[in-house]
Amino acid sequence: MNWFARTVKTASSGLAICLLTCLTPAQAQTHEKSTSDTKSTTQLAPHIQGRYLVGPQAHPAAFPFLTVDNKKIADESWAVYQKDHGQAMTEWAKTEIKFSGAGTVFYPFSGPDFVTVTQLYPDADRYVMVAMQAAGEPALLAPKSPDRAQHFQTKFLREWKRFAYNAFFITAELEADRFAKSAHIGITTILITFALYSGYDVAELYPIVYDSASGQFIKSAGPWTSVRLVLKKNGKTVALDYVSLDLSDQNLLVKESMRGWLSHMTQHPMLIKAASHLLQDGNFIVLRDMIVKNAPMVVQDETGVDYAHLKKIGSVALYGGFSLPFEQFSPHKQQSLAQAYRQSTDLKPMPFAFSYNKEHERRSVQVVRREKP
Repeated sequence: MNWFARTVKTASSGLAICLLTCLTPAQAQTHEKSTSDTKSTTQLAPHIQGRYLVGPQAHPAAFPFLTVDNKKIADESWAVYQKDHGQAMTEWAKTEIKFSGAGTVFYPFSGPDFVTVTQLYPDADRYVMVAMQAAGEPALLAPKSPDRAQHFQTKFLREWKRFAYNAFFITAELEADRFAKSAHIGITTILITFALYSGYDVAELYPIVYDSASGQFIKSAGPWTSVRLVLKKNGKTVALDYVSLDLSDQNLLVKESMRGWLSHMTQHPMLIKAASHLLQDGNFIVLRDMIVKNAPMVVQDETGVDYAHLKKIGSVALYGGFSLPFEQFSPHKQQSLAQAYRQSTDLKPMPFAFSYNKEHERRSVQVVRREKP
């Protein structure tokens, strides 16, 4: 019985700030390719798209958020992402991560970036993502006027294209979207989109809330602060939980239940990416110490756990190169990691841009596995 089936049975019987980047929208634009270049050079990458099965309609829409022409543009951007990031990442994970394809994977400071965690840890039973923003209800085009529907799609495609090049979301845009009265996208909408483009059928979708009796997040009537997507692919049911939670010490020190839940979550393989070096600050020591104590495996870029603490878990494999953080961050971050890269005689190649730094010599990933006693 997989995790999701066990949880349903149990339930029936009984961000910190999500700073995915400090880039402003204007600064991020300088790193992006032009739309005209993208359209002229990109061939659509073949992929099997999932189906959106949520709702009472007899013939559910294959894709609920984009009309035909806009869907074509989204397909082109997805092809760009796969060509520049996704395909190489997927192949790299097969040999360098070698995930067994079972159990739970934990991704704190994730934002809505479901695609990265499912590519690095394919075929998990459950993905748990945590960030500050509330999930929100999925967007619907049907109730919107034609003008408002097009405005929504234009905004969606702007962020979709930006992710296709950057491979991370811009915090300022996510925060602005939280308060948008028109053309509000929301985290849940993006999660669904990633799931569909990754070949998952979205079978169920509902808000979840923490249940103190079971120590788990369970189905609720609302609000849509945290959300669960029940996904199906190749005959397997997968749970994707997005939990809206402040991961700072200030919040966790007064919420014992969340400390207990996080202590359990950090006992699973983890991903940390584009996390703005938060775990290297003095305001996130509770979570950092849990990771160092519990995590069986961590895949991260330089913005994750400081190398001096990361190596306490086990031997750290270094990929790519690292000397300084991205320019928006303090140059004093991760000095121990920079020294490790300088001294290493076994640096491994990094065939794709993973996070903020896009240049080959500055791409940085670390993989650590806890040694069994």
